[in-house]
Amino acid sequence: MKLLSRLFEFTRKEKDMFVNDRREAKRYGIPLKLNYSDPLTKIHGESIARDISRHGLRFPVSSLIPKGSALELVIEDPYSNVPIVSRAKVTWAEKFVAGDDAEDTFYEIGVRLQKKGLY
Repeated sequence: MKLLSRLFEFTRKEKDMFVNDRREAKRYGIPLKLNYSDPLTKIHGESIARDISRHGLRFPVSSLIPKGSALELVIEDPYSNVPIVSRAKVTWAEKFVAGDDAEDTFYEIGVRLQKKGLY
């Protein structure tokens, strides 16, 4: 699963200083288009990852997907016509209200890839 290594050749050359970051892997702000689906709840949609790491992603969704849910992901590889297909587990979910109206509510979720790393 080394398909995205070209993206990181450029990003790693920049000064990424994570002095107090205790995370397992560094995060990169590289937007990747993806489709997600939860077979149990039938929630599905399209999104753009805002934050990626070797083992996970953060992205916005329109409906709450509970922590612990198993998702099927299809991630677009910008350097290939072959998408990255993976299963992921929701590790956290956070609600955001963008305006004064309750209809302006969206969620961001963090997922951990089950078997493969992105790079």
